[in-house]
Amino acid sequence: MKKIDVSGKDCPVPLLTLQKTLGDCLDGEEIELTFTCPEAVETLPNYCDQNHLQITNFEQHDNGAWTISIQK
Repeated sequence: MKKIDVSGKDCPVPLLTLQKTLGDCLDGEEIELTFTCPEAVETLPNYCDQNHLQITNFEQHDNGAWTISIQK
């Protein structure tokens, strides 16, 4: 699993980071992305739906961050 933290970065950085990381991943590989950008709460799942990527976990933390796990 690749773990990436883009906390403190505004959109579109979380989505662009996800796209770049997916390009470096093999099918079946999982990415865990931690972010704080509120817009990404919608844009990341929408991107996954549009690209047939499986979200295996999506949670909000007490510190205002979210973590999404995506399988390519």
